[in-house]
Amino acid sequence: MIQELGTGGAERILVSAYRGAREAGHEVFVAAAPGPLAKELDGEPYPLPLVHRKPWRVPAAALAVRRAVGATRPDVVHAHNPTMALAAGLATRRGSRPPSLVNIHGVPEKDWPSAVRLVRLSGLAPVACGPGVAAALAEHGCTPLATVPNAVGPAPPPAGREHLGLEPGERLVLTVGRLVEQKNHGLAIRALARVPDAVLAIAGDGPLRPSLERVAAEEGVNGRVRFLGVRPDVRALMGDADAIVLSSRWEGLPLSALEALASGTPLVATDVRGLRELVTDGQDALLVPEEPEALAAALGRVLDDSELAARLAEAGKRVEGAGSDDALVAGFLALYEKLAS
Repeated sequence: MIQELGTGGAERILVSAYRGAREAGHEVFVAAAPGPLAKELDGEPYPLPLVHRKPWRVPAAALAVRRAVGATRPDVVHAHNPTMALAAGLATRRGSRPPSLVNIHGVPEKDWPSAVRLVRLSGLAPVACGPGVAAALAEHGCTPLATVPNAVGPAPPPAGREHLGLEPGERLVLTVGRLVEQKNHGLAIRALARVPDAVLAIAGDGPLRPSLERVAAEEGVNGRVRFLGVRPDVRALMGDADAIVLSSRWEGLPLSALEALASGTPLVATDVRGLRELVTDGQDALLVPEEPEALAAALGRVLDDSELAARLAEAGKRVEGAGSDDALVAGFLALYEKLAS
């Protein structure tokens, strides 16, 4: 169960677990509010009302979970994120009937105390999506049942970048993610203003698009920023880029970073929790402070130094979870067996 079947990383992890469990011969049902990823399922999800971080809406979500549990009689409930943990806890006697776990995908640093309080209140066994999240849980007195690191499958062939309208000699920098505060796309735009002969393509959509368009105009680079919207072929686009930038303020263990590494395109990212545990600066990616000058300098390095770019790209493909989600599926299946027994 998850709040809604949007296009984010947690939702795609749910789909990977769903497919893996079905391929292993298990019967699997999903409870969620509608969203684009519903088409990835073999059946209609059991509907959940949107909570939107409003506590008074949790009882209605818990009632919907209880109905789904009653209809499917599962051996295990697998929730995603603290709010859904609370709803599941109310519907499953604090995660005991049936036994339940919750995947924690990361929250802003200031929100960790409240997130841990919700997990404790729910009674569900917490599972971290990566070592950074596991460390954050432990720092706030919550030892996870396990860590099952996020992972992605193999990269598809490149799509070809002719349709992006690049001029001869222009380099393509790609960033992927919802247009929200967390992803901090404004930082990438400000860095681009300091990198000549480069175009920034932003794959994703969200409420901050108008303000980001204003940032591009203020920086004088609106002609070098392409807002692509949500792209189902985003992984193929990654193979066409000269560099991929991830300018996030916080992360859990971002799938976009794993997808970038799997594509064989050099990654430049901010040095925040969830990324610094995934890659090593100078070895398989470049990590920088959340400053436009630092990000621009790192982008300039990988765009101008083909030897460095090739070395980072090759090492990136060897990062755990970049190119295979077999370990992710196996980790979840082992937890399901453990809880069910």
